[in-house]
Amino acid sequence: MKKTAQKWLAILPLALMGITMAGTPVLPLPAYAASEKSFSDVPAGHWAYDAVAKLAQAGIVDGYGDNSFKGDKTISRYEFAFITAKAMEKFDTAGESNKELIDQLSSEFAAELNRLGARVTKVEAKTNTWVGGETRMRIVQNDSNRGGKKLGGADHFDFRQRFKFWGNVNDNISWAGRISTSTSNKFGDAESATGSDVNLDLMTVSAKDTFGLDNIRIGRSALDFYTNGIFGKAGNVDGVYLNKKWGDVSFRGWTGNIKSSATNDANQLTTGEVDFKLADNLNLKAGYFAADVKGTSTAAGTGTINTNTGRFDNSQGWTAGMKYKFGKYTLLGDYVSTTLDGATNLPKHPKGWAVQVSNSQGPAVLYPAVNLVNPAKVGTDAWMVSYRNIDAGTIPSGAGAFDVTAVADPTQPYSVFTHGTDNEKVLFLAYQNVIAKNVLVSLEYQDFKIKNRGLTNLPSDRLDKTYMMKLEFFY
Repeated sequence: MKKTAQKWLAILPLALMGITMAGTPVLPLPAYAASEKSFSDVPAGHWAYDAVAKLAQAGIVDGYGDNSFKGDKTISRYEFAFITAKAMEKFDTAGESNKELIDQLSSEFAAELNRLGARVTKVEAKTNTWVGGETRMRIVQNDSNRGGKKLGGADHFDFRQRFKFWGNVNDNISWAGRISTSTSNKFGDAESATGSDVNLDLMTVSAKDTFGLDNIRIGRSALDFYTNGIFGKAGNVDGVYLNKKWGDVSFRGWTGNIKSSATNDANQLTTGEVDFKLADNLNLKAGYFAADVKGTSTAAGTGTINTNTGRFDNSQGWTAGMKYKFGKYTLLGDYVSTTLDGATNLPKHPKGWAVQVSNSQGPAVLYPAVNLVNPAKVGTDAWMVSYRNIDAGTIPSGAGAFDVTAVADPTQPYSVFTHGTDNEKVLFLAYQNVIAKNVLVSLEYQDFKIKNRGLTNLPSDRLDKTYMMKLEFFY
């Protein structure tokens, strides 16, 4: 108990920083989550009322309701968007001051204009491209097994910066991209190479209603297309994704590269999955995968599989998943059965599973692939409890959803940073709270144990315990 308290004491400075910010709107984002607030009234006194009144006086709009606009009653964002669309039709004949008002209104209500289908030139110019970002700061601690390395100094603090860009090419084609710093960005690393590393980890073009499919996506994306989240990766997988839905049955498939490849080393993963909606609160899914990804080990326990013995050439297998909602809770489960080709000194038919219970009302995906809460909803919070039990070689290297979710020395044997989804049994707890608009605090704890100690040289099953606090800003 004393050790646990000491570890969480290291997190208190960031917690106090977050609490201090909780009473202040840190990053006001009028366009964020527009679809959720578009039906609510724009508050009385908002500048848009005065702007529309001026346009009505100039004869650019006919007014609202009774052909006048007095601003004495509140209206919704969609109603404002309708008025703005009418004003934009007379943009070319408006005076310069009124053009400026129209520009301001079209920018404020761009999301609603887009949804209403106001596809005039000025709207397209304002709704075809968006820019956003995320800033994450973390305090981390671990309690490694005997002989393992504990984090020290600047290793306890790191950050990540992301810039996101997305937009429309036309009515059916859209694009998205993201620039992100690397996982090695620690406070104090400004003069080192890793202190400024950035990469393009997302870059996709998507087409809807094409070739009889609902959607086709090509490019660099997240591994977000298979299972409920036991397979997964935040970015840097390059390939082609497609999906199609027929009533309560849907299919999604993908093929591509899941990790950096050397010449003549494809690291290709191919997946296909069918989802069945059996009831409003119950979905079942089944899938198949084939991975041309080798599994290797080293005597020191630093290979691609979490052992000090064995190897295999490639793998394939089948998966099953379940999503069940009961009351305000969601139960998620994934099961994987794999066959290893060319396996030596390893079981040839490894298996793995993961289960999660949460009160999150967000997307039903294993955490931390998605947040448990919507950062735009101040005061909301949610928790989750999950457990995973995975044999060595079950998930292809580069496709494990829990890799790099915990922070530990990546060079130490059986590091839980590089091996979060292989030859392990892990209890995972998490809690998230939106302390201010678009400001999110997260607490995480993971308790790692080795699954098959006979494939290692470890003296006990205990691997590591990791503690984390995150402060994230979305804009």
